[in-house]
Amino acid sequence: MMILKDGCYVVKEEECMEVAFSYEERVVSLIRQKYSLDEELAIQRQRDTKPDEFQLYFEYCEACKKQAATGA
Repeated sequence: MMILKDGCYVVKEEECMEVAFSYEERVVSLIRQKYSLDEELAIQRQRDTKPDEFQLYFEYCEACKKQAATGA
């Protein structure tokens, strides 16, 4: 966290807090490890012209959903 001290912003150390993420946030986070939003949109647009690439993407997303559901 940044705090204002003597007219300057300085970093203030805080205790580590555990944050709970929703299922959807966990799924998106896992997908982003491999695909950016732009890459996802491109794959979606080309799903009929590049079915093999789309299938790999789809399978990866399904695996991310399973992983997020189990919390693994």
